[in-house]
Amino acid sequence: MLASCNVLRFTLVAAILAAGLTSTPSQAQWAWKDNNGRVVYSDRPPPTDIKTTSIIRQPSTQASANPAPASGPLDDATKSADPKSADAKAPPAANAPKTVAEREMEFRKRQQERADSEKKSSEEQAKSAAKTAECDRARGYMKSLEDGVRVTRTDAAGNREFLNDEQRAAETDRTRKIIQSTCG
Repeated sequence: MLASCNVLRFTLVAAILAAGLTSTPSQAQWAWKDNNGRVVYSDRPPPTDIKTTSIIRQPSTQASANPAPASGPLDDATKSADPKSADAKAPPAANAPKTVAEREMEFRKRQQERADSEKKSSEEQAKSAAKTAECDRARGYMKSLEDGVRVTRTDAAGNREFLNDEQRAAETDRTRKIIQSTCG
C-alpha cells in the first residue's frame, strides 16, 4: 500500500511538472498589456488595436518575419486565459519597439564609431605635433643659416666639415622650400 502511494504521488508530481513546463509564459515570444491592463503572453503578435507602447516583449525580427496565420476574433478574456490564441496580425515593423538584440547592436555600433573617432582624433593630434616640431626645427636651422653661424655637417666617413658660402646658399634654399611646403 505504501509503494502504491509513492507511485501515485510520483505520477502526480510528474504530471504537474509536465503541465507547468509546457505552458509557462516564458515560452511565449510576445507579451503586452491588453485594454484592461492585464499582461497577455502569446506566441503570436498582439491584435492591431494594441498600441506599440503597450508591447512589453516581442521576438527578434527574424522570428517575426513569418507570423502565424490569423485566427478568428476573440474577446479579451479568452485571449488572456489562453496565451496561444491571440490574433496573428503583426504590428508594422516601423512602429514596433526595438528588440534587445537590435538595441545592443546599435550600442556596439555607436561604441565602435566613438572609438574610431577618438583614434582618428589622436592620430591627427600626433601628426599636428610632429608637423609643428618639424617646422620649429627647420625654422631654427634657417635662423642659424641666416645669422652666419658656422654650420657643420658630417660626411659619409664620419668626418666633420664646415659649409662654405656656396653650400650655405644651397642649404638655405633647401630649408626655405621645406618651411614653405611643411609650415605653409
